[in-house]
Amino acid sequence: MTAPVALNVVTLGQPGRLPVIFVHGMAGTAGLWIISYAFWLLEHCHVIAYDQRGHGLSPATPQGYRLVDQADDIERVRQDHAQGPAIVVGYSYGGHIATQWAMRYPAQARGLVVIDSPPLPLAPAQIAELLHGVPQALGGEAAPDGPLVNRIRDRLDDSIRQRRRPLTRMKARLEALRETTFERDVLADVPFADDAYRAIRCPTLLLYATRAGNLAFANRQQKLIPDCRTRLVDAEHDLVTRNTEAVREHLRDFLREVADSPRSDVVQRDRGSR
Repeated sequence: MTAPVALNVVTLGQPGRLPVIFVHGMAGTAGLWIISYAFWLLEHCHVIAYDQRGHGLSPATPQGYRLVDQADDIERVRQDHAQGPAIVVGYSYGGHIATQWAMRYPAQARGLVVIDSPPLPLAPAQIAELLHGVPQALGGEAAPDGPLVNRIRDRLDDSIRQRRRPLTRMKARLEALRETTFERDVLADVPFADDAYRAIRCPTLLLYATRAGNLAFANRQQKLIPDCRTRLVDAEHDLVTRNTEAVREHLRDFLREVADSPRSDVVQRDRGSR
């Protein structure tokens, strides 16, 4: 395991219930899950959400941003806050972190949910836009054109300008990441090998947007992961914030399936005895 870091973790619900760990996307925070999903799941689940290194209220460590490093972070969160194996839900780049965790810690993976993760490797221009263009746009400075920058620029209307404080915090977080190995580590990510996908034995849900351009990658995962199902939402990549009801319904059905499946418990006991 990599060196531990004091991550900001939010937990809601009874610890004895089904543990569900939420992993946000790049430049996101745990708040995404708390606001839109956690309270809806509390009756049956123990919800755990955390800020990744250099995101939200978690510190920006000098290094430790490789997928294996961040998978280790999930496992530490699970060990500290969950009772037994957990279901991990990852959105966008967070889906890759969750997938790496399921591959790295199979005995602790009760379930895996990947929400619209794009194929690896990410393009250098995408990371440059995130670390340089977005902070400029958030600060009201001139910024180069790009799909992410343009969306932020378009939304900087009067209602958002009244929220300068959270925007300023996001700008500061992204600028702090520039001083770490984040960019180098993320650009070093390579696609997972076919055999690594085949080794995932926990129930897996691929939840993908129809209009985000990632369906070919979803199809590849579907063919390789043994216990896998794919569900589609008629949406863009921001489905977790703009199509929350549809995402909730698919997530609810999957959590119910895993909770009711005796096979998942048998698989975990078998793995734990090896």
